[in-house]
Amino acid sequence: MDPLNNPYAPGAGTAPPELAGRDELRQQVRVAAERLRRGLPAKSVLMVGLRGVGKTVLLDRMRDDAEAAGAGGRGPAATARAHGSSETVCRAPV
Repeated sequence: MDPLNNPYAPGAGTAPPELAGRDELRQQVRVAAERLRRGLPAKSVLMVGLRGVGKTVLLDRMRDDAEAAGAGGRGPAATARAHGSSETVCRAPV
């Protein structure tokens, strides 16, 4: 593919023109966030992947989804906003 027209341009937390193929995972997280907001238990979601595949962008979008639904402001997303990226927070010594 022509590098000038290729929509894939990896960069730390740089949002792509479209977040394709992640609707099912985003819905899973929306359900978990709503359950937690209601005080109910929820299943954890673990995202892994190579550098540059969009984990941070996806986490940012999921945080936006949760905040739009009234479930934001606590937990790892809030910690990441206050103290740095999610990867930095997750790798910090305890």
